[in-house]
Amino acid sequence: MAKPARAPALRPADQAVHGSGAGPARQRGFVFWAIWVNIATYAIYPTANWLASLRDQRYDFITRWDAMIPLVPEFIFVYFSFFPFLALPFWLVGQPGTAALGKRQVLGTLICGLIFVLFPANLAFERAIPEFEPYRSIFATMFLVDKPHNLLPSLHIVYTALTCLAICQAQWQRGRWGLCLLIALWSAAICASTMLVHQHHVLDVVTALLLVPVLCLLIRPADVPPQPPRI
Repeated sequence: MAKPARAPALRPADQAVHGSGAGPARQRGFVFWAIWVNIATYAIYPTANWLASLRDQRYDFITRWDAMIPLVPEFIFVYFSFFPFLALPFWLVGQPGTAALGKRQVLGTLICGLIFVLFPANLAFERAIPEFEPYRSIFATMFLVDKPHNLLPSLHIVYTALTCLAICQAQWQRGRWGLCLLIALWSAAICASTMLVHQHHVLDVVTALLLVPVLCLLIRPADVPPQPPRI
């Protein structure tokens, strides 16, 4: 009599997020990878910016289209909606999608960080502070804490596009096409906002979007029974 096939063994990192119980596993998976993404981001991003500020040679990744982009201060709220957007997979993405998303974001951070160090960039836009509140305070604070050298590819866009893709893949299978459209439009608005608040150029956005399919090809979801999203 043939013996039933054994389930594939999981690596320790995957065991941490694929435990028994769909709800607890989802929570563990999101928190586990959110911690690692934050460690990678706050270790690499400011370090790369600091190293770039010490360099005499920096690069201009500018196109003629950048001169046509106006400053629209109101889009700063869309720009910062990036942070709640990144939290959506906690409810809208199950396992193993959450783990794959986290791994892709960590790898994307490493790749972008290496490019930031090798090719520190100059921001073409003048860092103008709007005259009226609350935009004056918001932009002044943002300019104070963020140096304009980590530009190409935009890590803001990499995280946004990866999150959008993970949510749409999880929700499309559940027939929620309207939700997928809403998420895609929100993602597109965030991408546009990076240019409309003069934090990134066209090439920064394009190269980030090109990096996303590479990350998806390099890191595939683990071959385990899927667990549905919370919603």
